[in-house]
Amino acid sequence: MTLRKYFEIGTGNIPIVLSCSHGGYKKPKSILNKKIGPQIADKNTYIIAKWLVKEIEKNYAIYYILNKIHRSKLDLNRPPASESAFNQESNEARSIHNAYHDKLIKLTQECISIHKKCLLIDLHGFTKPTDDYPDVILGHVFGKTLKSQNNNNAQGCSQFWGCHQLEQEISKIFTIDDGLALTDFNLSYSGGYITQKFYNQTSVSAIQIEIAKYIRKDYNLTKNFIHAVTTSIEKLLDK
Repeated sequence: MTLRKYFEIGTGNIPIVLSCSHGGYKKPKSILNKKIGPQIADKNTYIIAKWLVKEIEKNYAIYYILNKIHRSKLDLNRPPASESAFNQESNEARSIHNAYHDKLIKLTQECISIHKKCLLIDLHGFTKPTDDYPDVILGHVFGKTLKSQNNNNAQGCSQFWGCHQLEQEISKIFTIDDGLALTDFNLSYSGGYITQKFYNQTSVSAIQIEIAKYIRKDYNLTKNFIHAVTTSIEKLLDK
């Protein structure tokens, strides 16, 4: 399989892997449509991921894998046995799903082999149903996929390398749910299949970032979000 037909992939020199699975735009006729599950892409997440990579790579190189296939064909944040992941009659969709996850594992393993730890950022989007919802929600199975300690004596996200820096910088601009306690907002965004795959991997901290649609649709707000994430990455590398 020619991976670059379906994904955009890069290797890095810092202990961070970026995944973006729901922002794809291609709808190949050779891939059958899904029968069930969400059919709408997380608007602009692919563009935001590319922009984020570009900003980070002004100073560093980051590991990343960005999916190009539309969510009506393929949902990479669902287990492969699920009908909501892809049409089970489509061998091409099954092969793409397997290839994405195989490559994601290889990127994190390479990251660990060099740096002894890895932060996986899985980028997604959601639509705020009410105004009181936070603008950004962090998902890590309520702390279960956060493996790298930042400060054993701290509380909340401040305990964890990666989570601490992301929460600290993003919360300067947007309201945020750090995902550690079960709230009225974060149950649906506590971490999907991609994040959960790293539940038992001791050297990977996996964080799903959900960005509100109104941010993703506004150039200046998107720019502010990207600045917050790049600043957090610079700070976590100092640790």
